[in-house]
Formats: sequence, structure tokens, C-alpha cells
Amino acid sequence: MRRMSCRIVGSSRWPGVLGALTVCITACTSGSEGTTKTSTSSPALPVVRFDASTLARLGVRTAPAGGKSTDQQLHLTGTLEYAAERYAEVGTIQEGRISQVKVKPGDRVRKGQVLATLLVPAIASAQADALTAQAAVEVARNHARREATLLERNLTTARESEQAQGEVTAREAELAAAAARLKLLGASIPDNKAAIRPDGSLALIAPIDGVVVGRTAVLGSYLEPNETAFTVVDPSVLWAMLDVFPADLPYLRMGSKAEITTEALPGKTSAGKIEALEPQVGRATRATRARVVLPNADGLLRAGLFLRASVELGPQSQSPDRLLVPAASVQPLADRDVVFVQKSPGVFEPRTVSVLHRTTQVAEIGDGLKPGEPIVVHGAFILRGEVTKQ
Repeated sequence: MRRMSCRIVGSSRWPGVLGALTVCITACTSGSEGTTKTSTSSPALPVVRFDASTLARLGVRTAPAGGKSTDQQLHLTGTLEYAAERYAEVGTIQEGRISQVKVKPGDRVRKGQVLATLLVPAIASAQADALTAQAAVEVARNHARREATLLERNLTTARESEQAQGEVTAREAELAAAAARLKLLGASIPDNKAAIRPDGSLALIAPIDGVVVGRTAVLGSYLEPNETAFTVVDPSVLWAMLDVFPADLPYLRMGSKAEITTEALPGKTSAGKIEALEPQVGRATRATRARVVLPNADGLLRAGLFLRASVELGPQSQSPDRLLVPAASVQPLADRDVVFVQKSPGVFEPRTVSVLHRTTQVAEIGDGLKPGEPIVVHGAFILRGEVTKQ
């Protein structure tokens, strides 16, 4: 501002001039302060320019903000596991010696197929007790029928008939207890005395159709009640267990479509849906696990494989009131967050935005950006580096 100067000829004779001079000085001072505040405002960020060949070489890619062409998916990792309802461990509740092993790991078995034979001496004793109880029931029933006939002819008393019927009830209870003991041992009541095997053979049976994936049973060894002799699974259906961090949970929903890939099978993609979310967060991973059921009729997928999944965002994240962009498209610059808006081919303007919510995958923009504006969705960190150099 141009500096103003005034000459005072006598303060007592020019009171009006002094008043005008005071107003002038005040105005000049005020204007000078205003100029200083304007000059301290944040400088505009420089525009970044690249030629087409350089952009292609660096892999810089743009897409409309919030559009379907933008990467609007959660990218998760996880592992393949056997489906719990298609998994079985085979063992015994009674100690015994393994006398025969009929399958090995990798064998396909059918439900009810004998996997091994176990010698359990306690079974022979329990079968003998069951046959004894069965015979006692028959004797008691015959006696009760005779007493009932004699009572009709007045050849016995009602008391004798009631006692005979009570004996039947007692013997039937003993037979039921003996049958229950055999059932716990994995055996049943033999048809007759000759059917009792002195060694008490017990067959280990496959409870489901599937493949033997584990075997600890060794011929001649003892099998303890807490041991698993065989593990049988049906691999035609597997579970993809995905790790979901708490920040990503608001953008996930039940039924979301998921595409699964594994490094072991390049080019193969399996599709499924989110069917369950575990209620707890893992202590080690600090993530919740989501379950995707995958068909595996060809048997190419195997439990234990590391996997990657692309999961579509839930409908609440696709509301017109919410503007979502890939998290990598928002870059930090000093104390602000910026996105790079394409103004023309090869020309990008750093735009300051406010971020309402941010995850490892997506960022929700509050203001500073309009839906549909072309922004850099891949390679934004490269443009950020160019801005910091200028």
C-alpha cells in the first residue's frame, strides 16, 4: 500500500485536520495487517504433468470416483479348511489292541465301511452279562404268565402274581443296562452264546463317506480311549476362512459374493458367498474370520492352502450418500489428505479432501471431491512423490 504523509502546521488551529489524519493512519494500519494475513495462507499444491508413455510405464490408472470401475471390493486373505460337518475322527472309548488295519491315508471309504478291528476283552464279558440278563428276562416272563393263569383259576393269590410281574420288570431293567454298556463299548448283544467272541472284537467304522486323511492306528499297538485312530473327511466341499479386520466389518455383509484364488492354482477362480462371521476377534490376528463355502467336486482345492479373496462391498457402502474410493488413492501430504484429479490427459491436480472413515481397503470421502470425477486409483503414491519434489 502507498505510504501517506501529512504535515501539521499547528495543532491548536487545525483540530479538523488532526481528526482526518487519525482516520487516515488507522485505515492505513488496518490495510497493512490485512495484507499480511492473506500472504500467510496455505500455498496451492503444484499440478503434476506426465506424458502418456510415462503414465503407462509407471502403471498410473484413473477411474471415476465412486463408480463401479473403481476398485470397490475388499481384498482379504485366509486359508482353506475342511467343512466341520464333513469331518470325522474315529476312535474307541475302551482300550484295546489293534488286530487288523484295512485302510491307509488317501483311501476313499464309504459310510459303514470297516477301517480296523480292535480286540477289547471287556466286550466279551459285557456280552456274556447281556446274554445272562436276556435269559433271566425270559424266565421271569414265563413265571409271570403262569401266575396270571393260576390267578384266573383261583389257584394262587394276587400277591404272588404281582411279585412275578415285578420280577419281570427288574430283569428287563438289568437287560437294558447290559445293552447300554455294550453300546458304549461299540458292540451289541450277540444272537446266542456261540456268537460271543472270546477276544471281544470291535470294528472301527467310517461314519461318513470320504477320504482317509489321517491314521495313527498301527497293527498290534494299543489304542487308548483319548486317541484318534483315523481321520475321515469329505473334501467335495471346503471352507474358505477369511481374516476381516474390525475397520473393514462395516463394509461387509452376509451373502456378499466372494471370488477365491490360490497361488497353487494360478488361473483358477472359485466363487462363493459369505455365510457366517465369527463373533469374536482372534487374539493373535486381531481379526474376525468370515466363512465362504466352496464346492470342490474336482478335488483340486486342498485344505491348508493360502488364499486371496475379493469380496464385494455391502449395499450400505454403495449408498448415494457415501462416496467411497480405494484407500490407496488417498495420499498424505504434510497435514492434509489429497487425491489426484485428472484435469486433462497427463495433467493431475492434487485435491485436498476430508476422510470420514478409512480402512486398509477403502476410504469414505466427506468433502473436496464429487462423485464421478476422474481420480488416480493406481499409482497415486508416484504422483505424491512428484509433488514433494517440487
